[in-house]
Amino acid sequence: MRRIHRNKRGFTLVEMMLALAIITIIGWTTVALMMATKDSFMTTYNTNDSSDYAMLYANGFENSFLAHSQNKTAGTFGTRPADSILEDVAGHAVFTPRQMQTTNVNTGHVVDKWIIRSYFYVDPTDASQTVKYKFFVIDNYYSPTWKVMNVYEGSVWAPHIGVGKLTLSSAYTDPQGVDTYLRANYNLTGWGNYIIYKPT
Repeated sequence: MRRIHRNKRGFTLVEMMLALAIITIIGWTTVALMMATKDSFMTTYNTNDSSDYAMLYANGFENSFLAHSQNKTAGTFGTRPADSILEDVAGHAVFTPRQMQTTNVNTGHVVDKWIIRSYFYVDPTDASQTVKYKFFVIDNYYSPTWKVMNVYEGSVWAPHIGVGKLTLSSAYTDPQGVDTYLRANYNLTGWGNYIIYKPT
């Protein structure tokens, strides 16, 4: 009697299920890795971009402030609430940065990527009249849930500015509520939204 051995062809149900499970695990791992890479890239990009804007505003303020004090020209410095433009004499812009646009996640409106706010402090008893400043860069994508991406702090001293030539102003109309949020969370007691230089 001759036995016929038939070759086993195909896969069993268990083998197919095991292969499908492995492929699914590899697929989900790949997707998760891609999403993590994208999130990491966006976080790094936002951090670097916010730092660049903070330094740009700080340098713009310092250069304009020093130029005005050297020429003994009156000036008011600070960021406008409506458009984050850094002002100088009579509300003229020191510069108007062209920001990337983004769609706000809460309102659906297209807005500037960053909200910039400036704060200034001068010790009235300090004979040198050194101006301390802080520039806050807030991600406008999340507003009104404010996400502060960068706080840039520094100081500038202009020679020959006597006591009483610099004053602070906190008369700030901010319908967005950013100023209220920052003052409540970043210890800005005594800091003004604007610094005013009057040489005479």
